[in-house]
Amino acid sequence: MNAPIAVVAGNVCSRCHASRCDKEKCRVDLKGAPPVRVIVDMDCDALQISDEENRCDYLFVGEEHDTTCVVPIELKGGRFSVSEVLEQIEGGASMADMWPPQGIPFRFVPVLVHGRTIHPEDLKRLLSRTVVLRGEKQKITRIKCGEPLTKALGA
Repeated sequence: MNAPIAVVAGNVCSRCHASRCDKEKCRVDLKGAPPVRVIVDMDCDALQISDEENRCDYLFVGEEHDTTCVVPIELKGGRFSVSEVLEQIEGGASMADMWPPQGIPFRFVPVLVHGRTIHPEDLKRLLSRTVVLRGEKQKITRIKCGEPLTKALGA
């Protein structure tokens, strides 16, 4: 395990480490995703995040060549509000800032995994927004439930 991944793993209670991304009748296929990784279940009670704080479902942090890939993931198998998704992914990015070491090279990829078609107006709103992590702005990448994370990562 490289240093940034080990730091994240050490900063997050081991009970909150997940081996898969699977919630709300939706999952992400991790085949081919960076094997040196830690996946944080952001709903884990041991993180002591209040119910009022917005957060995504999972935070995937993986070793990708000479950089660290930081991926807040929100899973939506059914109907959802674009505003809620934006708040959850932004909240996940904000929390993701706490765990990796400062100053490391990283690639930030916020991801929405969804099962239903998104209304064109909602899609336009979703695609017009950016999410920020340590000054890096990124648009949200969308993949369908069951698709591989590598599709979102562009691998």
